[in-house]
Amino acid sequence: MARPCKADAEHTRDKILDAAEWMFLQHGYAKTSLEMIARAGGFTRGAIYWHFTDKVSVFKAMLQRVKLPMERMFEQKIEQEADPLQALYQMCLASLLQLFEDERHYRVHAILLTRCEQVGELADLHQHNLDLHLRIKQRCEGLFRQARKLGLVAADLNEQRAALALKAYMMGLYLSILREPDELNTIDTARQLLDDYFQRLGCKVV
Repeated sequence: MARPCKADAEHTRDKILDAAEWMFLQHGYAKTSLEMIARAGGFTRGAIYWHFTDKVSVFKAMLQRVKLPMERMFEQKIEQEADPLQALYQMCLASLLQLFEDERHYRVHAILLTRCEQVGELADLHQHNLDLHLRIKQRCEGLFRQARKLGLVAADLNEQRAALALKAYMMGLYLSILREPDELNTIDTARQLLDDYFQRLGCKVV
């Protein structure tokens, strides 16, 4: 079999991941097989094995298509904003906007948070997510620390607890959007909840 050119190979790889997203979303990780992904995308299992070693590698590649751009976006927001509270707010708002406006972002997070258990063959994924959340939490702590030094928040603010509280609040919003779409079904509602949180911190939301 002739080796596909790079552009064709990347196109095929993306199509496999697209099919995997839909299968994982519909059936969950545990009940989805490579055969199901192949049938959904109109591929052979051999085409999948050309690009991936197993179902776990397909799943991780699917997550990376969302997570890497999200981390870069967070860094951009920090670089663009001189006000640390405004940077935090813009990071959180951008995250919510993507959940509502980017269908892939929504699907992948729905799969990750509601369609799979991060145990067994996905146990290392759980550790990877913990590491990612730790990095984000540390960046949030740094921004809260800057805000305290600039007098933008209470002088006795504990940045570790503040970052943990923000993480818990955002996770609650994410889970509500994904699990209770009738209750929290518009970006306007989600943004108002976010605005309420940051206004209590003294942040002027824009």
